[in-house]
Amino acid sequence: MSALIQIFKSKSFSSLIGNGFGALLGFVTLALLARFLPKDIFGPWLVFLAIYGIFETLRIGMVMNALVKNLAQAHDPEEEALVIGSSVFITLLLTAIFIVLIIVLYFIFGAINLFPQYLFFFKWFIVMAILTTPHNYATWYLNAKLNIVSMSMIRILNQLVFIAYIWFVIRYDPNIHKVFIGYALSHIAVSIMAVFMGWSGLQHIFKYTRDYMLKIFHFGKFSMGTLIGSNLLRNSDTFIIGSSFLGGAGVALYNVPGRIIEIVEMPLRSFAVTELPKFAKLYADKAYDTLRSEFERKAGLVFFLLLPISIVSFVFADYIVLLIGGKNYAESAIILRVFASYMAILPLDKFAGVMLDTINKPNLNFYKVMIQLTVNIIGDYLGILIFGNLESVAFVSTLTFIAGMLFGYHQLKKAIGVSFRNVIKFGWIEFVNKIQLIINRK
Repeated sequence: MSALIQIFKSKSFSSLIGNGFGALLGFVTLALLARFLPKDIFGPWLVFLAIYGIFETLRIGMVMNALVKNLAQAHDPEEEALVIGSSVFITLLLTAIFIVLIIVLYFIFGAINLFPQYLFFFKWFIVMAILTTPHNYATWYLNAKLNIVSMSMIRILNQLVFIAYIWFVIRYDPNIHKVFIGYALSHIAVSIMAVFMGWSGLQHIFKYTRDYMLKIFHFGKFSMGTLIGSNLLRNSDTFIIGSSFLGGAGVALYNVPGRIIEIVEMPLRSFAVTELPKFAKLYADKAYDTLRSEFERKAGLVFFLLLPISIVSFVFADYIVLLIGGKNYAESAIILRVFASYMAILPLDKFAGVMLDTINKPNLNFYKVMIQLTVNIIGDYLGILIFGNLESVAFVSTLTFIAGMLFGYHQLKKAIGVSFRNVIKFGWIEFVNKIQLIINRK
């Protein structure tokens, strides 16, 4: 029993449960919107999220990993305050630049009548950029401090508010403007909480220094490029499908199984980033052998944890798609089966990227994502041109992640001697040990 309790109290388990519940709520959000919104509204909403996600990725890439890494290596509270103040200043600066750029683009697009049906997006870009800042920074800070419970709490609160709004408002009035209002309200609630609890970092805003800002910038420029590339990779399918003859309906059909994969990725991303402070501390202490061993065990463990989910998603794809999107999206089941075929390798790819950042090689992580983006874009266009269907686009995604994984592990093997074979071997041993602890220790 003591061993079981120890597992339940671990940071990794707390992260897995918290983010797993968050993923479940994301699943519910997607299912409700898919059922309550017509495709001609649901499709544009997904387009908005894809475009706005690029900005969010820019902020996350520039600040989050650098914040996590530097806070993990800070020696005292005074140094922590300098790191926080400098990272908050950069966050606000990026937000201000984004707002100015959006205002300029709004008037340009309006003057030349470009995409008039999406022109109202620009107003919401500005609103969401402001409202989400305290919320997002709080999740980065809490992750860096390994305060997993609080981090999960504010994410879950954000989703619960939005789900309640969908159920009581969107359900009876499926209007895209109402969707934006609900999305904004969910972030207002969490941002107010983040400021009140002192998680937003705003109290340290005047403690920034030029040296720490430069330190964060030089690390973050590659990390930002990596995450922007990852975001483009994740949404390039949407853009390419939407601009082809498959149109908005194709976007909606493709994104239902795509969002299911993102729900699975949510706890995976958080689990990987949760390990970043531990990896960073080991690297700073020059405990390279321990670092390599920890990486191989953790990456392999998450691979085997996701493998059953991958198999279940493949076998029961028809029922999963029906549960989320209803009968209108039944034909998306085959796409989900293709996605399920590479779902299990996602942790291997994600952990490789985290480790490249940890060993101060964010440039290699950036190159890895650029390789994936190139494979995906070329493959998508060829798939649509030759086969003219969504299944070919989904298949290209499998090749994309395999290409990135191979490049990542090749670089890690050269840098610190990571063995892909050991990832599978020690990951399986770790997985079996965890299962035996749960079964045998009463």
